[in-house]
Amino acid sequence: MKKLTDKELEIMNVLWDNGALSMRDIIENIMEPKPHFNTVATLVRRLETHGMITHQALGARFFLYEAAMTREKYAEAMNRESVNRFFHGSYMNFISQLVQEEEISVDELKELIKMVEG
Repeated sequence: MKKLTDKELEIMNVLWDNGALSMRDIIENIMEPKPHFNTVATLVRRLETHGMITHQALGARFFLYEAAMTREKYAEAMNRESVNRFFHGSYMNFISQLVQEEEISVDELKELIKMVEG
């Protein structure tokens, strides 16, 4: 799966947070400084080409765009890719790295164990 650029991710976050939107609504929800309409249109077309966005025609020149993939599915794919790329597919090595860097506490690890034992 293609890793999104910061601007592509910003558009996806707008769609994930708001549901289906027109191009103007997407631009309205993007943080300042607002990019030009053509820039956003190019990014939206690119996202659609990569299967991240779909559109529905409501008129001759009016479309609603929506995310074709959930935020959670995208995050899952990016996490899997990172684990495969940097930890040879080992989630154990990934978690070990988090523990070594003190990014995850013992209490959080215990909570994870409870989730797994379920």
